[in-house]
Amino acid sequence: MIRARWQVVDAAAAVATLAACWFAAQEAGRLSWWQWLLVYAVAAPVAVRGRWPVLAGVVTLAASAAVLADGVIPPYAAPGLCVAVALTQYSAAAGLPPSRSVPLLAAGLGGGAVLALLWSEAPLVAVPAVAVPWLVGWVVRHRRHLAERIADERAARAVTQERLRIARDMHDAVAHSLSMIAMKASVARHVAGVRPEESLTALEVIETASREALVEMRRAVGLLRTDEDPAVPLGSDDDLRALADRAEHAGVRVELTLAGERTAPAGVRLVVYRIVQETLTNVIRHAKATRCTVTVEAGADSVTVRAVDDGTVTVAAPVGAGHGLRGMRERVTAYGGTLHAGPHPDGGFTVVARVPYTPSGQDGQP
Repeated sequence: MIRARWQVVDAAAAVATLAACWFAAQEAGRLSWWQWLLVYAVAAPVAVRGRWPVLAGVVTLAASAAVLADGVIPPYAAPGLCVAVALTQYSAAAGLPPSRSVPLLAAGLGGGAVLALLWSEAPLVAVPAVAVPWLVGWVVRHRRHLAERIADERAARAVTQERLRIARDMHDAVAHSLSMIAMKASVARHVAGVRPEESLTALEVIETASREALVEMRRAVGLLRTDEDPAVPLGSDDDLRALADRAEHAGVRVELTLAGERTAPAGVRLVVYRIVQETLTNVIRHAKATRCTVTVEAGADSVTVRAVDDGTVTVAAPVGAGHGLRGMRERVTAYGGTLHAGPHPDGGFTVVARVPYTPSGQDGQP
């Protein structure tokens, strides 16, 4: 549709150029048929300059030089010639790489030099009519390529950010349940012979966690297949309590405190949910803790999450290592918040995150 519209514009420009050349040719008196053919050859290529820019430029240059040399159109009445040359030079420079458009520019400037031998004022008209439109077309082509490169870079950044988001969702969705399964499987293996009833309890926890992991995996895959996933946790108080219950099934006593009267936006609630989920996962997997205190306080302009466990920081999970803490930091940073994680002075590990209600440079997607 757009190309057809430009073809109509080019055809109209060719008709206007032909009219200007026709009136200019009246100054020479009665013309023969081949002289009129030269006049038409000046304007006709303008109509096809978008499809065949080099051919249009060459024909227009040759016909313009011929009508000037033969006196069909005098130099003082050559605005139509200048318009035809300018339009074809612009199309060549804007639509073709310099390796193909520069020869056409050189031919135009060479023609201007030849005309200078016949009319001293010719360079004042011919050179600008050739060089200026070519330069404008080259600038347009350069800016178009620059805009395309910027668009490609933005698309690449968007793909990278989406990959990071999917990686965080996959990690957050499955790691919590798999950590519980791994720990309970180890317990069941060690007590199977001496305390079979405890082994049975551990297997029941494994079964429940496995089902939850499967559901979470389906949710994560759903994110890749649809634009919206209604099964994603909302980060409500009940969702946070469910995380605490699952951690207690894994053998870690969780004291969960939900404070504040204000309800945080949906995006912030989901970020808080992921922080608490990843924190409890790390406690189960790395901290060797028996108790963890989690406080979620909704303030006037932000939510503060504070988690403290009584475990130890092992060499296998140094501060800031792994995808979990990095994912938490990325989520919090996306909302313009802060995250501090490290050993507690009295022992154990502390995570403190502050998530403001207004995202920083984001659209609300955690």
